[in-house]
Amino acid sequence: MKSSMYIGRFTQIKVFIHWSFLLLIGYIVYAGVSAGQTTEAISWHLLFILTIFLCVVLHEFGHALTARRFGFKTKDIILLPIGGVARFEELPENPKQEFLVAIAGPMVNFLIAFLLYLLIGPAVHSMLDSSITLIDASNFLTQLLVINLLLGLFNLIPAFPMDGGRIFRAVLSMFLPRVKATKMAAGLGFIFATGFVFIGFFYNPFLILIGVFIMLSASSESSLVSTQALLKGHTAGEIVMYHFASLDSDMTLAEASKAVLDEQATNFTVTSNGTEILGALNRDQIIKSLTSKDHQLTKLAELMNPITLTVHVQTPLKELYSNPVIRTNVLVPVTDEGEVVGVINLENIMEFLAIKKATPMWRRLLARK
Repeated sequence: MKSSMYIGRFTQIKVFIHWSFLLLIGYIVYAGVSAGQTTEAISWHLLFILTIFLCVVLHEFGHALTARRFGFKTKDIILLPIGGVARFEELPENPKQEFLVAIAGPMVNFLIAFLLYLLIGPAVHSMLDSSITLIDASNFLTQLLVINLLLGLFNLIPAFPMDGGRIFRAVLSMFLPRVKATKMAAGLGFIFATGFVFIGFFYNPFLILIGVFIMLSASSESSLVSTQALLKGHTAGEIVMYHFASLDSDMTLAEASKAVLDEQATNFTVTSNGTEILGALNRDQIIKSLTSKDHQLTKLAELMNPITLTVHVQTPLKELYSNPVIRTNVLVPVTDEGEVVGVINLENIMEFLAIKKATPMWRRLLARK
Protein backbone atom coordinates (compact mmCIF):
# COMPACT_ATOMS: atom_id res chain seq x y z
CA MET A 1 0.00 0.00 0.00
CA LYS A 2 3.00 2.34 -0.46
CA SER A 3 1.22 4.16 -3.30
CA SER A 4 -1.94 4.79 -1.26
CA MET A 5 -2.90 6.88 1.75
CA TYR A 6 -4.83 5.33 4.62
CA ILE A 7 -7.99 7.32 5.39
CA GLY A 8 -9.83 5.16 7.89
CA ARG A 9 -11.42 1.87 8.84
CA PHE A 10 -15.03 0.71 9.01
CA THR A 11 -16.23 -2.73 10.16
CA GLN A 12 -12.59 -3.91 10.34
CA ILE A 13 -11.96 -2.99 6.67
CA LYS A 14 -9.27 -0.41 5.86
CA VAL A 15 -9.91 2.23 3.20
CA PHE A 16 -7.10 3.80 1.15
CA ILE A 17 -6.90 6.54 -1.49
CA HIS A 18 -4.43 6.01 -4.32
CA TRP A 19 -2.06 8.94 -4.91
CA SER A 20 -3.38 9.37 -8.46
CA PHE A 21 -6.68 10.49 -6.92
CA LEU A 22 -4.94 13.83 -6.30
CA LEU A 23 -4.57 14.24 -10.08
CA LEU A 24 -8.36 14.21 -10.40
CA ILE A 25 -8.70 16.91 -7.75
CA GLY A 26 -6.02 18.97 -9.49
CA TYR A 27 -7.75 18.53 -12.85
CA ILE A 28 -11.08 19.79 -11.48
CA VAL A 29 -9.44 22.88 -10.00
CA TYR A 30 -7.49 23.52 -13.21
CA ALA A 31 -10.58 23.09 -15.41
CA GLY A 32 -12.59 25.41 -13.16
CA VAL A 33 -9.95 28.13 -13.17
CA SER A 34 -9.48 27.82 -16.95
CA ALA A 35 -13.24 28.20 -17.46
CA GLY A 36 -13.26 31.33 -15.30
CA GLN A 37 -15.38 29.79 -12.52
CA THR A 38 -15.57 31.39 -9.10
CA THR A 39 -14.00 29.83 -6.02
CA GLU A 40 -17.49 28.95 -4.79
CA ALA A 41 -18.33 27.12 -8.03
CA ILE A 42 -15.08 25.16 -7.95
CA SER A 43 -15.70 24.28 -4.30
CA TRP A 44 -19.16 22.90 -5.16
CA HIS A 45 -17.63 20.73 -7.89
CA LEU A 46 -14.96 19.42 -5.52
CA LEU A 47 -17.58 18.65 -2.88
CA PHE A 48 -19.66 16.88 -5.52
CA ILE A 49 -16.72 14.69 -6.60
CA LEU A 50 -15.88 13.81 -2.99
CA THR A 51 -19.53 12.91 -2.34
CA ILE A 52 -19.56 10.70 -5.43
CA PHE A 53 -16.53 8.86 -4.13
CA LEU A 54 -18.25 8.44 -0.77
CA CYS A 55 -20.99 6.65 -2.73
CA VAL A 56 -18.27 4.58 -4.42
CA VAL A 57 -16.95 3.59 -0.99
CA LEU A 58 -20.46 2.54 0.05
CA HIS A 59 -20.72 0.59 -3.22
CA GLU A 60 -17.53 -1.32 -2.36
CA PHE A 61 -18.72 -1.96 1.19
CA GLY A 62 -21.84 -3.48 -0.36
CA HIS A 63 -19.57 -6.08 -1.96
CA ALA A 64 -17.40 -6.50 1.13
CA LEU A 65 -20.17 -6.93 3.69
CA THR A 66 -22.11 -9.33 1.46
CA ALA A 67 -18.94 -11.39 0.97
CA ARG A 68 -18.42 -11.40 4.75
CA ARG A 69 -21.83 -13.00 5.22
CA PHE A 70 -20.53 -15.95 3.24
CA GLY A 71 -17.29 -16.09 5.22
CA PHE A 72 -14.99 -14.23 2.80
CA LYS A 73 -12.76 -11.48 4.18
CA THR A 74 -11.85 -8.21 2.47
CA LYS A 75 -8.20 -7.08 2.64
CA ASP A 76 -8.97 -3.41 1.99
CA ILE A 77 -10.75 -0.94 -0.27
CA ILE A 78 -8.75 1.35 -2.56
CA LEU A 79 -10.14 4.49 -4.20
CA LEU A 80 -8.82 5.27 -7.67
CA PRO A 81 -9.73 8.14 -10.03
CA ILE A 82 -11.70 5.65 -12.14
CA GLY A 83 -13.57 4.17 -9.16
CA GLY A 84 -13.05 1.87 -6.23
CA VAL A 85 -11.67 -1.64 -5.77
CA ALA A 86 -12.46 -4.00 -2.91
CA ARG A 87 -9.59 -6.48 -2.58
CA PHE A 88 -10.73 -9.84 -1.22
CA GLU A 89 -8.53 -12.46 0.41
CA GLU A 90 -10.59 -14.98 -1.53
CA LEU A 91 -13.68 -14.75 -3.72
CA PRO A 92 -16.60 -17.19 -3.57
CA GLU A 93 -16.60 -19.88 -6.24
CA ASN A 94 -20.20 -20.81 -5.56
CA PRO A 95 -22.13 -19.15 -8.45
CA LYS A 96 -25.05 -18.03 -6.28
CA GLN A 97 -22.73 -16.46 -3.70
CA GLU A 98 -20.67 -14.75 -6.40
CA PHE A 99 -23.87 -13.42 -7.99
CA LEU A 100 -25.04 -11.88 -4.71
CA VAL A 101 -21.62 -10.39 -3.88
CA ALA A 102 -21.32 -8.88 -7.36
CA ILE A 103 -24.80 -7.39 -7.53
CA ALA A 104 -24.61 -5.94 -4.00
CA GLY A 105 -22.49 -2.97 -5.17
CA PRO A 106 -24.86 -1.66 -7.87
CA MET A 107 -27.81 -2.25 -5.55
CA VAL A 108 -26.22 0.14 -3.04
CA ASN A 109 -26.14 2.85 -5.74
CA PHE A 110 -29.77 2.20 -6.64
CA LEU A 111 -30.71 2.38 -2.95
CA ILE A 112 -28.91 5.74 -2.56
CA ALA A 113 -30.73 7.05 -5.65
CA PHE A 114 -34.07 5.87 -4.26
CA LEU A 115 -33.46 7.53 -0.88
CA LEU A 116 -32.46 10.77 -2.60
CA TYR A 117 -35.65 10.61 -4.68
CA LEU A 118 -37.70 10.30 -1.49
CA LEU A 119 -35.80 13.26 -0.03
CA ILE A 120 -36.10 15.55 -3.06
CA GLY A 121 -39.64 14.59 -4.02
CA PRO A 122 -41.45 15.50 -7.27
CA ALA A 123 -39.20 18.55 -7.76
CA VAL A 124 -36.56 16.19 -9.14
CA HIS A 125 -38.47 15.89 -12.44
CA SER A 126 -38.36 19.61 -13.21
CA MET A 127 -34.69 19.76 -12.30
CA LEU A 128 -33.85 16.87 -14.61
CA ASP A 129 -35.61 18.64 -17.49
CA SER A 130 -33.57 21.82 -17.02
CA SER A 131 -30.10 22.38 -18.48
CA ILE A 132 -27.43 22.19 -15.77
CA THR A 133 -23.93 23.49 -16.38
CA LEU A 134 -22.77 24.13 -12.81
CA ILE A 135 -23.19 22.23 -9.55
CA ASP A 136 -24.63 24.28 -6.69
CA ALA A 137 -26.91 23.92 -3.69
CA SER A 138 -30.06 23.90 -5.84
CA ASN A 139 -29.16 20.86 -7.94
CA PHE A 140 -26.54 19.06 -5.86
CA LEU A 141 -28.80 16.23 -4.64
CA THR A 142 -30.51 15.83 -8.01
CA GLN A 143 -27.21 15.37 -9.78
CA LEU A 144 -26.07 12.98 -7.06
CA LEU A 145 -29.22 10.93 -7.66
CA VAL A 146 -28.50 10.81 -11.40
CA ILE A 147 -24.86 9.85 -10.86
CA ASN A 148 -25.82 6.96 -8.57
CA LEU A 149 -28.28 5.67 -11.16
CA LEU A 150 -25.55 5.87 -13.80
CA LEU A 151 -22.99 4.21 -11.52
CA GLY A 152 -25.37 1.36 -10.82
CA LEU A 153 -26.21 0.87 -14.49
CA PHE A 154 -22.62 1.28 -15.68
CA ASN A 155 -21.38 -1.36 -13.25
CA LEU A 156 -23.97 -3.80 -14.56
CA ILE A 157 -22.36 -3.75 -18.02
CA PRO A 158 -21.15 -7.35 -18.52
CA ALA A 159 -17.50 -6.34 -18.91
CA PHE A 160 -15.57 -8.76 -16.70
CA PRO A 161 -14.19 -8.14 -14.10
CA MET A 162 -16.70 -5.31 -13.53
CA ASP A 163 -19.74 -6.21 -11.43
CA GLY A 164 -21.84 -7.00 -14.50
CA GLY A 165 -19.08 -9.25 -15.81
CA ARG A 166 -18.93 -11.13 -12.52
CA ILE A 167 -22.70 -11.51 -12.56
CA PHE A 168 -22.42 -12.86 -16.10
CA ARG A 169 -19.65 -15.27 -15.01
CA ALA A 170 -21.73 -16.42 -12.04
CA VAL A 171 -24.71 -17.20 -14.29
CA LEU A 172 -22.49 -19.07 -16.78
CA SER A 173 -20.88 -21.00 -13.89
CA MET A 174 -24.26 -22.47 -13.04
CA PHE A 175 -24.12 -24.38 -16.33
CA LEU A 176 -20.42 -24.47 -17.31
CA PRO A 177 -17.07 -25.20 -15.60
CA ARG A 178 -15.76 -22.10 -13.82
CA VAL A 179 -12.63 -21.88 -15.99
CA LYS A 180 -14.65 -21.89 -19.21
CA ALA A 181 -17.18 -19.44 -17.77
CA THR A 182 -14.34 -17.10 -16.77
CA LYS A 183 -12.76 -17.22 -20.23
CA MET A 184 -16.11 -16.44 -21.86
CA ALA A 185 -16.79 -13.56 -19.46
CA ALA A 186 -13.25 -12.23 -19.94
CA GLY A 187 -13.68 -12.41 -23.73
CA LEU A 188 -16.89 -10.39 -23.58
CA GLY A 189 -15.17 -7.98 -21.19
CA PHE A 190 -12.35 -7.48 -23.68
CA ILE A 191 -14.89 -6.54 -26.37
CA PHE A 192 -16.51 -3.95 -24.10
CA ALA A 193 -13.09 -2.67 -22.99
CA THR A 194 -12.07 -2.16 -26.61
CA GLY A 195 -15.28 -0.17 -27.11
CA PHE A 196 -14.52 1.97 -24.05
CA VAL A 197 -11.05 2.78 -25.37
CA PHE A 198 -12.40 3.68 -28.82
CA ILE A 199 -15.18 5.91 -27.45
CA GLY A 200 -12.77 7.43 -24.95
CA PHE A 201 -10.61 8.88 -27.71
CA PHE A 202 -13.56 10.96 -28.91
CA TYR A 203 -15.52 11.76 -25.75
CA ASN A 204 -13.93 11.04 -22.36
CA PRO A 205 -10.29 10.05 -21.61
CA PHE A 206 -11.39 8.30 -18.42
CA LEU A 207 -13.08 5.65 -20.57
CA ILE A 208 -9.66 4.82 -22.01
CA LEU A 209 -8.30 4.23 -18.50
CA ILE A 210 -11.32 2.09 -17.61
CA GLY A 211 -10.94 0.09 -20.82
CA VAL A 212 -7.24 -0.60 -20.24
CA PHE A 213 -7.94 -1.48 -16.59
CA ILE A 214 -10.62 -3.99 -17.66
CA MET A 215 -8.31 -5.59 -20.25
CA LEU A 216 -5.46 -6.06 -17.79
CA SER A 217 -7.68 -7.19 -14.91
CA ALA A 218 -9.67 -9.63 -17.03
CA SER A 219 -6.52 -11.24 -18.41
CA SER A 220 -4.97 -11.46 -14.94
CA GLU A 221 -8.02 -12.98 -13.27
CA SER A 222 -8.68 -15.41 -16.11
CA SER A 223 -5.11 -16.66 -15.77
CA LEU A 224 -5.48 -16.92 -11.98
CA VAL A 225 -8.70 -18.96 -12.23
CA SER A 226 -7.05 -21.35 -14.74
CA THR A 227 -4.06 -21.74 -12.42
CA GLN A 228 -6.24 -22.40 -9.38
CA ALA A 229 -8.17 -25.02 -11.33
CA LEU A 230 -4.90 -26.86 -12.11
CA LEU A 231 -3.83 -26.69 -8.45
CA LYS A 232 -7.19 -27.78 -7.08
CA GLY A 233 -7.04 -31.10 -5.26
CA HIS A 234 -3.24 -31.07 -4.89
CA THR A 235 -1.29 -30.55 -1.68
CA ALA A 236 2.16 -29.38 -0.59
CA GLY A 237 3.18 -32.98 0.09
CA GLU A 238 2.99 -33.80 -3.61
CA ILE A 239 5.71 -31.35 -4.63
CA VAL A 240 7.79 -30.99 -1.46
CA MET A 241 11.56 -30.85 -2.06
CA TYR A 242 13.09 -33.44 0.26
CA HIS A 243 16.64 -32.61 -0.80
CA PHE A 244 17.69 -28.99 -0.50
CA ALA A 245 20.84 -26.96 0.05
CA SER A 246 21.50 -25.54 3.51
CA LEU A 247 23.96 -23.05 4.95
CA ASP A 248 24.77 -22.58 8.62
CA SER A 249 23.68 -19.35 10.31
CA ASP A 250 27.23 -18.86 11.72
CA MET A 251 28.78 -19.05 8.26
CA THR A 252 30.44 -15.83 7.12
CA LEU A 253 29.61 -14.08 3.85
CA ALA A 254 33.00 -15.16 2.45
CA GLU A 255 32.31 -18.81 3.29
CA ALA A 256 28.79 -18.54 1.85
CA SER A 257 30.09 -17.13 -1.44
CA LYS A 258 32.35 -20.19 -1.81
CA ALA A 259 29.41 -22.47 -1.03
CA VAL A 260 27.41 -20.76 -3.79
CA LEU A 261 30.15 -21.67 -6.28
CA ASP A 262 30.13 -25.29 -5.07
CA GLU A 263 26.33 -25.67 -5.29
CA GLN A 264 24.00 -25.57 -8.28
CA ALA A 265 21.19 -24.41 -6.00
CA THR A 266 19.96 -20.81 -6.11
CA ASN A 267 17.93 -20.98 -2.87
CA PHE A 268 19.20 -22.07 0.53
CA THR A 269 17.80 -22.68 3.98
CA VAL A 270 19.76 -21.19 6.87
CA THR A 271 20.04 -23.61 9.78
CA SER A 272 21.39 -23.80 13.29
CA ASN A 273 24.01 -26.56 13.48
CA GLY A 274 22.51 -28.15 10.38
CA THR A 275 19.25 -29.08 12.10
CA GLU A 276 16.73 -26.36 12.96
CA ILE A 277 15.74 -24.16 10.01
CA LEU A 278 15.99 -20.50 11.07
CA GLY A 279 15.53 -18.75 7.76
CA ALA A 280 16.09 -18.71 4.02
CA LEU A 281 18.49 -16.98 1.64
CA ASN A 282 19.02 -16.93 -2.10
CA ARG A 283 22.09 -16.60 -4.29
CA ASP A 284 21.25 -13.06 -5.43
CA GLN A 285 21.07 -11.84 -1.81
CA ILE A 286 24.49 -13.28 -1.09
CA ILE A 287 26.07 -11.77 -4.21
CA LYS A 288 24.46 -8.37 -3.59
CA SER A 289 25.72 -8.37 0.02
CA LEU A 290 29.28 -8.90 -1.20
CA THR A 291 29.28 -5.32 -2.51
CA SER A 292 28.16 -3.69 0.73
CA LYS A 293 29.01 -5.99 3.67
CA ASP A 294 32.22 -7.11 5.34
CA HIS A 295 33.02 -10.53 3.87
CA GLN A 296 34.75 -11.86 6.98
CA LEU A 297 32.58 -10.42 9.74
CA THR A 298 29.06 -10.57 8.31
CA LYS A 299 27.26 -13.80 9.16
CA LEU A 300 24.27 -15.30 7.37
CA ALA A 301 22.12 -14.89 10.48
CA GLU A 302 22.21 -11.14 9.71
CA LEU A 303 21.24 -11.55 6.06
CA MET A 304 18.66 -14.33 6.05
CA ASN A 305 14.91 -13.95 5.77
CA PRO A 306 13.55 -15.33 9.07
CA ILE A 307 11.03 -18.16 8.80
CA THR A 308 7.55 -16.64 9.11
CA LEU A 309 5.56 -19.49 7.58
CA THR A 310 5.53 -23.26 7.98
CA VAL A 311 3.09 -25.42 6.04
CA HIS A 312 1.77 -28.93 6.53
CA VAL A 313 2.05 -31.59 3.85
CA GLN A 314 -1.76 -31.53 3.51
CA THR A 315 -1.93 -27.77 2.87
CA PRO A 316 -3.73 -27.21 -0.47
CA LEU A 317 -1.49 -25.84 -3.23
CA LYS A 318 -4.33 -23.56 -4.30
CA GLU A 319 -4.12 -21.88 -0.89
CA LEU A 320 -0.33 -21.68 -0.97
CA TYR A 321 -0.18 -20.13 -4.44
CA SER A 322 -1.84 -16.91 -3.25
CA ASN A 323 0.03 -16.74 0.08
CA PRO A 324 2.07 -13.48 0.28
CA VAL A 325 5.09 -15.25 1.83
CA ILE A 326 5.14 -17.87 -0.92
CA ARG A 327 4.86 -15.11 -3.54
CA THR A 328 8.28 -13.81 -2.44
CA ASN A 329 9.76 -17.17 -3.55
CA VAL A 330 11.53 -17.89 -0.25
CA LEU A 331 11.96 -21.47 0.87
CA VAL A 332 9.22 -22.47 3.32
CA PRO A 333 9.53 -25.54 5.60
CA VAL A 334 6.99 -28.34 5.08
CA THR A 335 6.11 -30.44 8.12
CA ASP A 336 4.49 -33.81 8.75
CA GLU A 337 3.60 -34.93 12.27
CA GLY A 338 5.58 -32.03 13.70
CA GLU A 339 8.79 -32.81 11.83
CA VAL A 340 10.24 -30.83 8.92
CA VAL A 341 10.30 -33.17 5.91
CA GLY A 342 11.30 -30.71 3.20
CA VAL A 343 10.78 -27.26 1.75
CA ILE A 344 8.66 -25.58 -0.90
CA ASN A 345 8.68 -22.25 -2.74
CA LEU A 346 6.89 -20.46 -5.57
CA GLU A 347 9.37 -21.70 -8.16
CA ASN A 348 8.52 -25.24 -7.06
CA ILE A 349 4.80 -24.58 -7.58
CA MET A 350 5.40 -22.95 -10.98
CA GLU A 351 7.37 -26.01 -12.15
CA PHE A 352 4.46 -28.21 -11.05
CA LEU A 353 2.07 -26.00 -13.03
CA ALA A 354 4.28 -26.19 -16.12
CA ILE A 355 4.22 -29.99 -15.93
CA LYS A 356 0.45 -30.03 -15.41
CA LYS A 357 -0.10 -27.77 -18.43
CA ALA A 358 2.14 -29.98 -20.55
CA THR A 359 0.29 -33.14 -19.47
CA PRO A 360 -2.56 -34.16 -21.82
CA MET A 361 -6.03 -33.75 -20.32
CA TRP A 362 -6.87 -37.46 -20.50
CA ARG A 363 -3.80 -38.34 -18.42
CA ARG A 364 -4.76 -35.77 -15.80
CA LEU A 365 -8.24 -37.25 -15.55
CA LEU A 366 -6.82 -40.76 -15.16
CA ALA A 367 -4.40 -39.54 -12.48
CA ARG A 368 -7.30 -38.15 -10.46
CA LYS A 369 -9.09 -41.56 -10.43
